[in-house]
Amino acid sequence: MEIDFAKQLRGSLKVKELGLHIHFFDKIESTQDYALSMAQNDSPSGTVIIAEKQSAGRGRMGKKWISPKGGLWMSIILQPRFTSRKISLIQFIGALAVGDSILEMTGIVCTHKWPNDILIRGKKVCGILVDANFEGDKGGTVVVGIGLNANFSTQELFNSATLEGCSDVTTLRDEIKHDIALNDITKLIIEKLEHYYLLLEDGKTREIIESWKQGSEIFGQRVTVNDGNNVFNGRALDLDDSGALLITLADGSVKKILFGEVKVIYAV
Repeated sequence: MEIDFAKQLRGSLKVKELGLHIHFFDKIESTQDYALSMAQNDSPSGTVIIAEKQSAGRGRMGKKWISPKGGLWMSIILQPRFTSRKISLIQFIGALAVGDSILEMTGIVCTHKWPNDILIRGKKVCGILVDANFEGDKGGTVVVGIGLNANFSTQELFNSATLEGCSDVTTLRDEIKHDIALNDITKLIIEKLEHYYLLLEDGKTREIIESWKQGSEIFGQRVTVNDGNNVFNGRALDLDDSGALLITLADGSVKKILFGEVKVIYAV
């Protein structure tokens, strides 16, 4: 990553905690794994790791994340001052921060796919990955990873490797037909993430959930959910206060989904 990028970002951020310590790499296996190792060595909360490229980027459930030059590959170490029951909401504040930043810079309105994807016209442009290490309700460490497809085309993803679901992926370059200033959108995302993080610390759980829901098109739709062990078919009803997805099954009962892959079944 160019030195100018690092200097400009450090000098322009208006934050209290997030981004006070920033580590840049031209290439790294995984910002998420590096951040996890740093967290074990008592790196301060708010430490940010950014890479120009990743050689072993990863998404949820062990999926490979192709990370060429031109994207934003970033992980942030957090030491929350709240209990582990709110940890699942960190992926929501990540999505809100990214969506707000894309809207401010490009005018594009993104939508949210439960639990951790940001979409443009139904195609994934960004994913949020959360790794947490908590001991019950005691303090712990969270690493939130943000992978934003920015200044490259989806064709580069096809050329990089076989990527499952690549036809459902997009990039900012493909959407707006030009590159964006990575420094500017990185600054916005960190600042907006801190804004929502402080709301979460202040107990504004429902406010965060309702904001996320406003950007989602899933509710009221027929869905199929695969949690890795079972497949459930129903209609998306709501989110509970922990961020779990509630779906109404065919028999009228409500199923609480804590994690899994969701597919919306649109009427034809």
